[in-house]
Amino acid sequence: MPRLSVLDHPIHPILQAIPASLLPASTTFDVLARLGRDEEGLSKAAHYTLIFGLVGAAGAAATGVLDYYEIKNRPVRRVALYHGLANVALIGSYVLSLRRREDYKADNKALALSALGAALIGLSGYLGGELVYEHGVRVGEDQDGIPGAS
Repeated sequence: MPRLSVLDHPIHPILQAIPASLLPASTTFDVLARLGRDEEGLSKAAHYTLIFGLVGAAGAAATGVLDYYEIKNRPVRRVALYHGLANVALIGSYVLSLRRREDYKADNKALALSALGAALIGLSGYLGGELVYEHGVRVGEDQDGIPGAS
């Protein structure tokens, strides 16, 4: 599999910032709209932030899958699998939240799904951090020239 990089920097950590920031922002806008602060404006902000976050998640997911196939160490690859599964679950919860919206507004179930997605972002971030900081995935090359092969 090809290693996707820009100026020798992996692309996945760059792209993951889009969904990791926009999706929980969408949840925050929903909560603020529920509290009665500019309900219409905040509901629209939540809706569009959610859409852009999901678009960004597609790019982060595609590059993350490519990085996954570079990992040869089985225990590290298992952590990467859990990281990916957490991402699938959080994207699914946000997609279901988007589908439940009517006139941009989140009902109780849509808000609960968004909150679940936001919590899963924390889990996914923890696992992604473990991959990088504990196992060195895509940090550099080991003595055999294998990227993130710790």
